[in-house]
Formats: sequence, structure tokens, C-alpha cells
Amino acid sequence: MYGHIHIILKDLITSSFGLEKWAQIVKSSGLEEDQILEPVQQPDDVTFKLVGAICEVTELNLEEALEAFGRHFVSFTLKSGYVRLLKALGNTFPTFLANVNYLHNHLERQHPQALFPYIEVIYEDGQDSLDLHYLSTRPRMNKVLVGIVTEMGRQLFDLKVSMTEQPSPRYFRKDAADSAQRAASWRISWKAVDATDSAASTSTAKMSFPDLHVAMMDFGKLLSSSFFDTCEFLRGPCCAHKNCGLVECIEVPDSAAKKTETEAERKFKEAQNSDCPEEVLLRATDVRSVAAGWVDDNMVACRDFWSSSVGTSANYAMSYDAEQVDVFVSHNWLQPPDWEEMMGPEVDYAEIKAASLAVMAKDFAQENRQLQDWDQITFWVDKACIAQDHPQLKAMSIKHLDNFLAKCDSMCALFSWTYLERLWCVYEWACVLIHKPTEKVYLQTELFVKEETLPLYLEAVRHFSLANTKCGFEEDRQVLQSKIDEAYVSTGHFEILVQATVIALMAQSMSFRAGRSPKLYATYFQPWVALARELGMDELATALESCDCLTWRRVSTISSDGGAVRIKNSSSSTNSGTETKDLLSPWSTRSQMLSPENQEEIMQMSIGVNSMLFHQVISDWFEIDVVPILAKYQQASLR
Repeated sequence: MYGHIHIILKDLITSSFGLEKWAQIVKSSGLEEDQILEPVQQPDDVTFKLVGAICEVTELNLEEALEAFGRHFVSFTLKSGYVRLLKALGNTFPTFLANVNYLHNHLERQHPQALFPYIEVIYEDGQDSLDLHYLSTRPRMNKVLVGIVTEMGRQLFDLKVSMTEQPSPRYFRKDAADSAQRAASWRISWKAVDATDSAASTSTAKMSFPDLHVAMMDFGKLLSSSFFDTCEFLRGPCCAHKNCGLVECIEVPDSAAKKTETEAERKFKEAQNSDCPEEVLLRATDVRSVAAGWVDDNMVACRDFWSSSVGTSANYAMSYDAEQVDVFVSHNWLQPPDWEEMMGPEVDYAEIKAASLAVMAKDFAQENRQLQDWDQITFWVDKACIAQDHPQLKAMSIKHLDNFLAKCDSMCALFSWTYLERLWCVYEWACVLIHKPTEKVYLQTELFVKEETLPLYLEAVRHFSLANTKCGFEEDRQVLQSKIDEAYVSTGHFEILVQATVIALMAQSMSFRAGRSPKLYATYFQPWVALARELGMDELATALESCDCLTWRRVSTISSDGGAVRIKNSSSSTNSGTETKDLLSPWSTRSQMLSPENQEEIMQMSIGVNSMLFHQVISDWFEIDVVPILAKYQQASLR
């Protein structure tokens, strides 16, 4: 387990029993305090020794200690700035519980050796109860979940939660003994907390000793890269104010304009006299200017940046001249009109964008460099990289948007369910498909896609039409439409290409969560295969069906002590027959993979994973089986 767990255990003991009792526990455990509080991956045996010493010294039994830890974990986490993140998981208690697995997905992506449980929720709308099934890699951890669930219900939703244990489904356990050790199920019910209880709970919740805030910064590194580190009025590539576009440029205060007048004017004159103005105009911004984990010091500044489309000279000063950029950021300034209904009134669209880009930076660093170098990733962001207070320079920069994109290694789309409604977003999509292979396009969807929003995504793709996209000025529409017409055979061909690439990239994005269980596979992955077939894209649908994410995750599994689980080789179910997938595809057919007799083994083997290996296998599959199909669509669509 990670040392952050030990930090929380210390806080629990010192707040409940005092520092002297904690010192006794450390001495009894035979461990060194400096070592166990180090925020790194630590052997499970160390944690178990510490918990055993806690039970011995405090005279709590194991179940009491674990449940108390679960409750305190919630209080500690919420006091450390994660309320908004957790509320992004769902605006009701049932949806929150159902989405906890996505939080674990992000933990896995940034901590490849960590192990996280799987949770399955069975709930009917309108009820005040649900069934929750739980499967862990570690034995006897059930009471931790009891403490977490009851405390989350109380502190996030003002609910008094009751949990009654019941037998687990067969596919969650191999035998009765295993069920008692690692699998558990509860019938969960709840009722509103009365005002007196709510006020009392609020007044008593507090951190116990100040120096834990320092430790919490390290804990934040885990959560911000784990929980998910684990706004547009008119979309224009400059897009730094609500009336922006090719027709109208923003006005800024004279004092602000004067500060960058010299730089902007110099840049404009230099570009005018250059044979390659796009090289002069290309700028980059550092990741920490626009991206942040949920408790990072720069989150407030990043939230402010994304909360308004109004650009200033100070925003242009955030960027600097660059020869190349890592990631071009495509996004929609205006939050979806049904945002609060889908995400909850306390979920901030600006924070979601900043946090999503932090995840993107870490994914990019892990794939291309090293994870610890994520803060060196550079972004091209319209509001910062185009001078909004110099109309001539701004217009010139807009003209070279496609050249800027060509000089970026990859494109990241902050892919809300209204992304395809904006003409500027679609135009950027058109540009990237001219200059980049599809595997260089990344969708950040984890914080946006839930069961409530997934149908909105499917409908957006199903009914995509260039004519139905929104643009603030018809003059701009004519310019952008003509650019698309210049590059593509016809509007119809372009629309099919957009649908095909979005379906494929959404399927790839969903495959990571779909690998955790047959239920998630059916909920999040299969609809994209079905949509491809519905739209007549049979070859693409067949390629997507070759994704054995359930079994690839299964053979990427690691044991709780960090050792790799070795699975015997068998024949591949995919079309490519490549060596990589021969090694990672033990099932011969899709029906075998999803059959009831095999779900047991899938569930038992998929809760822990070497996420780096799993991520690589998914990427290899996409490049081998899907990208060639998309290349055919591109070839048929581009002039």
C-alpha cells in the first residue's frame, strides 16, 4: 500500500488518542516512523503490522479499526480539498457509488503497481436503497468500505446510511472462504440526516495536527494524478471572449494593451517579413499555467483561466515563442447547457478542464518521456497563444491555425458531449485529420462520461451534421466551410470521417474502464460497436470487436505483493494475429469471454492490474487493428 495510508492512520490515532499513543503503536509494530510515513509504495505486510499494533495498543478489534479508518479517510480527504472532485463522480448518492470505479481507473494510470477494488452497484431510479458488490485484491478489507461509504453519504449528501451484509453473486467469488476474505455485498439504504445531526457533524470535522498539511501535499500528488491523476459562447481558435471569431476582436483596457503592445507589434512585423510566418507566430504555454491537480497550488489560477473566455494581454504573456509544441488543446469554452443536471451544481466546468489537462500531461509524459517530467509538457491553448489585443496579429494567427496544429506532436480534445456542436471544434478536428494519424488524437473523457451522459455522446455522433454546427457569425461559417471544402472531397465524406474517428477514439477511451468487468464492457464499450454497425461501418465495427480489453486486463494483472501474474499463452481472437495479442488473448471468441462460467475468473483476475502494460496493449491494438481502417476513411475523404 502507499505510505499515504499510514499518514492517515497516524492522523486518526493522534486525533482520537493522542501523539503518545501513536508513539506506542510505532514502537509496538517494530517499524521506523520515518519509513512508514514516506509517500511511496510500501509492502502490504508493513501496513498489516501497523494495523495489528493499533489494535493491540488501542484495544480496538480489527473490524472496528478498519471501519474507523474508512471514516477518517473520508474526513481527511475532504478536508484536503477533494470535495469538488468527489462530487464530480455524481450528484446523487447512487450515481456517486456507481462511478467510484472511474476514480480507481485514474489511480491505476499513474500508479502502475497499485491495487484497487472493484465495485458494482445495482440500483433502480427513485429508490432509497441499492445493492453494492465489492471485490478486493486484499483479504478482510470489507469494513474499510463500510466506513468510507457511510461517511461519504453523511458528508457529501447529508444522508444517514445503513449497510446490511448479504451473500455475494457467484461471479464475485470462487468459493465460500474466498467470499469471506475478499468479496462482500451489502444492501444499502439511506435517509436524510436531520438538521441537528448535520450541524453537529460539520462542527466536529477537523484536521488534527497542522504538519499533516505538509504531508497532504504529497498525498495530493497521489490523488491528483490518481483520482483523475486517478465554455464556449463562440468557438474560435482565438476564442478568448464571448464574441470572438474571425469578425470581431476583443477590446482590452488601454493599460493592459500597452503592456504587450511592443511584443505583439514586434511579433506582427516579424511575421509580416517572414517566409514562414507560422514559425514566427507559434507559441507554447507551460502545463502548470493551464493544468492542475485538484489540490495543486496552481488550481485556483488555472480555474480562473478556464472560467472566462475573455482574453487579456496577461494571458498572451503566459505563452512564449516555440519551435514545436507537445499538445494542441481543442475545447469548447461554453459549458453544456445541461451541465448542472448531468454533473451537479457544485461541479465546476473550469476545474474539470484544468484537471483533465493535468491527466493528459501525465499520460503524455508517461508514454513519451517519464511520468515525473509531466510538468515539462507544453500546450498550445488559444487564449494564451494568440494575442487577443492586437487585431492584425490575431487575424494572422487564426489564418495559420492548421499550421500550428501541424507543429504540435498531438491533439487533446477536452471532449464534452457538446463538442461536436461547435463549428470551430469541428474545424480543428478537420485540421488534425489532415496533418496527424488518428493515434495522435487523444480524447479526455474520464470526467465527462458517465451513465447519464453516455447517451448524449452517442446521439451527438449519430446525428452529427456540419450544417447543424453552431457559429456566432455567418461570415465565419463561410470561411471555415470553405476551408473544409478545400481539403475534403465532400461534406458527406467529411461527416462520415468525423463519425468514424470519434466512434473509434471513444471506444479506445472507454476500453480502459470496460476492462474492469463484463458489466462495464457492456455499458461503455459495446454501444460504440453497435453505433458503428448502425451507421454502416461494418469493417470498423469488426475492428472494434477485436478489442479483448477484459482479457488483456486479466493478463496484465499483478498480485498484491507486486509480482506479475503469469497466464499461459493461447490463440488470439483478433484479426491481426500479432505476437503481442497472441500473448494477451486467452479467449478464442467474444461469447466465451462473456459467458457466465468465465465471468468468475475475469472478475477475480481484473481488480489489480499493471496499468502501464494494459495501456500499452490497448494502444497496440488500436494502432494495429483500428488505425488502418480509419486510414481508409481518411484516404477516401481527403482531396
